Amino acid sequence: MKEDDKMDDKGFAFTPLTFLLLVPVMILAISYNGIINEVNTISAIAIGGDVTISIANNIATVIDEDTGDAGRYSALIAVQTVVNNTNLLAGNDPFFNQTPGNNSTTFIINNVVSMLNNNLTNTCIDLENQTGRTIYLNNIPINANSTNITVLNSSNLQISQNDPYGFTITVSSLPISIVQNGQNVTIYTPVENAYVSIQGLEDPYIWVNTKERNSSVIWPYPYYTNTYNTGIADYHFADQVSAGNLNNLMACLEGSNASGNYINPYYFPDPHGLSFFDRLENRTNNTSGSPASARMSTFIIYDVLSTEHGNQQCSMIDHEYFSGVAGSTIKAKGSVVTVPSSTQVFIISPTYASYLGLNFTYNT
Repeated sequence: MKEDDKMDDKGFAFTPLTFLLLVPVMILAISYNGIINEVNTISAIAIGGDVTISIANNIATVIDEDTGDAGRYSALIAVQTVVNNTNLLAGNDPFFNQTPGNNSTTFIINNVVSMLNNNLTNTCIDLENQTGRTIYLNNIPINANSTNITVLNSSNLQISQNDPYGFTITVSSLPISIVQNGQNVTIYTPVENAYVSIQGLEDPYIWVNTKERNSSVIWPYPYYTNTYNTGIADYHFADQVSAGNLNNLMACLEGSNASGNYINPYYFPDPHGLSFFDRLENRTNNTSGSPASARMSTFIIYDVLSTEHGNQQCSMIDHEYFSGVAGSTIKAKGSVVTVPSSTQVFIISPTYASYLGLNFTYNT
């Protein structure tokens, strides 16, 4: 073999010409797999060829796939934390603190970080055992003899939310250093954005504020449309009207009704409502810091707080109901609109009737 040939531990030899021929292939591979820092990645051929690239891709895949799962599980735990800490007899406040560093977002990030650290450490240890390389992730050495290795911290993750039914966890780019026979190459993972759905989770805001009398599960109202070029939202609550019936409003009130025995109203996008994180922290419209696009509302039926409200007819919009905002009935073709399979009348405030495109009287 010539002196200037390159050989890794697996016995692959690369002449300078072969190395140059591989460069365009590696650029395509890098683009396909999402690994950045092409110059450093290509140089990895000299100290390990495709083994180095495989290590980086395995680590990036763990971050990509595990972040979403960890986020969903952490959101579930956040909901359960509020629900399980409810104790009306003790008069406690079970919601997450609203101060920075001690709120629902921080809780979820810390849980995701813990789970990612565990999975990434185990993955890197396995890769070291399989390849004989030494791996540094985020400048932290991975050592099979160590425990509780912290390669990520909360500063590496951010949460953002732009729609009511989920949020995005962003994991910053991380350096992966791979060492073989004293030679070192550093590759950076791409910034990962994992979407976390909250559909199907219980709404702790409803459970606590109805004094443990009413449970509500977050499912999206299917008939809402938004013409984004005009910014006009259409709820389609009264597309068809019959005596005492507004068809899609009835569908929204009935909701998923999964059990067949309990009405569970749908959630609909509402710039004046509350986001998932607002609900974990018991915020109001005035204290919410969430973008309008991330907020939602639902209806409270059964009038579970009628005694507390002094039997006043309150709007069924969730946050208005808890605030005791007065409302009125809707008449459709001479009959009062009622809740599906019930004699309970539908009540809404003038403000929200306007927001949702509803009239108080439908004659035709």
